[in-house]
Amino acid sequence: MSFVWRRSLPSLAGLSGLVIGIGFAAVGFLNAPLWFPFAFAIACILVMYGVNPRIIEWLVPASIIERTANGYATEHPLGRIVAARCKQAGVPLVKLGIVDDGTPNAFTFGHTRGDARIWVTRGLLERLDERELDAVLTHEIGHVKNRDFIVMTVAAVVPMVLYLIWVVGRTGRDQARYVAIAAYIGWIISRFTLLALSRAREYAADHWSCQATGDGDALCSALVKVAYGMGSVDAARKNEAVALVASGKRRKRQRVDTKSLRLQSMSAMGIFDPRDAVAMETALAAGVEPQRAIAALRWDTVNPWARVLEKASSHPIVAHRFQGLEESKLPGKPSRWSVLRSLAAVPAEQRWETRKQFIAEAAMYVAPWAILIPLVLFGTFASSPMSIAIALIAAGLLLLVKQGMRYPRKIEKVDQVASLVERLDASPVAGIDVEIKGRIVGRGTPGYVLSPDMVVQDESGFVPVLYANQIPFARAFFG
Repeated sequence: MSFVWRRSLPSLAGLSGLVIGIGFAAVGFLNAPLWFPFAFAIACILVMYGVNPRIIEWLVPASIIERTANGYATEHPLGRIVAARCKQAGVPLVKLGIVDDGTPNAFTFGHTRGDARIWVTRGLLERLDERELDAVLTHEIGHVKNRDFIVMTVAAVVPMVLYLIWVVGRTGRDQARYVAIAAYIGWIISRFTLLALSRAREYAADHWSCQATGDGDALCSALVKVAYGMGSVDAARKNEAVALVASGKRRKRQRVDTKSLRLQSMSAMGIFDPRDAVAMETALAAGVEPQRAIAALRWDTVNPWARVLEKASSHPIVAHRFQGLEESKLPGKPSRWSVLRSLAAVPAEQRWETRKQFIAEAAMYVAPWAILIPLVLFGTFASSPMSIAIALIAAGLLLLVKQGMRYPRKIEKVDQVASLVERLDASPVAGIDVEIKGRIVGRGTPGYVLSPDMVVQDESGFVPVLYANQIPFARAFFG
């Protein structure tokens, strides 16, 4: 069995089981025809398969590079690389487009292998050297080779079918409502399963890039540069938007924002998740060095929260992508960008402390909802007014404890901003109060020191400033 199918089979099996099982339940309890779930799924597939590429071309217009008999009508290495890698992968020449945007990215879409398109942004061509560009383009051609855009289009229908069954069944009789609840739970599971399938296809495309180029280090350095470039261009675009408003050109600002939103809508299709860009930019402000980047990514390999947060992402965490290439045992696996060496440098005691911290934080995160959700949905603890009151008081106290973990009172002094991204005890539940010295850089609302787009910067990098009041809705009244 090929690498791509080994990675994808669990997700595909899970999605198929969900739609078949709940589909047949809908047939039995909603009095729907036997063919209904299958016919509806096929109809959705045909519609999405037909219109998706057109929608993407409308959302992200590109300048098309004409194809010739042996390649592309361009002197840029891009044309030569794509032509050679298409031939190596055994796929027809793709439709190649250049998007006039400074954000470094590339993505693949289309109907079939013969109709595949690869869109490359100007920012990618500006930031990557030829080796790195080759690695990224080969990754995208790997998606064409594996027919990923077809697989993901078909798989995306499963959540749609389950959601429809929930909408139809929730207003029916008791048996129909049980089916609707099962469909809703299945819809939630299918969304995470679909994301897992997307991550599996990304791993497979990385695997093909390393195998075809024999240069896993080039793909790793390209991913880091893409991360840094995404953060930089995002900051520049925000600055441009603020300047446009200040000069009274609101209509042009709307065009800038619209273009930004359109490109953000394609983030799941790109080579990198833009949400990882801020930490990488902070760590690499002084330059792209493998040791420094790997140190910034160490949290992703050690802290269990990384695996939890990854479940909601269409792309694997960058450190896990590096690790996957290292463990592939391919001839071109990374050597300079070694996550495994960095992981081995973390003492076993520190790893165990991180796991214990995760268990405690996860328990505290879940505990209040473990009381409130059964109470509201199923009437648990509702045998008497006293038991309801005790349950609410317990949940309230747990929420206060959780809030106290998020905003601790102990303040630590930090010498450099960049050192923050190397901390293994950071988490989305428990905050770390630190005192840093730097300069507040104004990228947000003019004159507003606590704007969410402000940063504190020192010689090592910067950290975004996001003012969050502990009192709900307090910002609406006090700023």
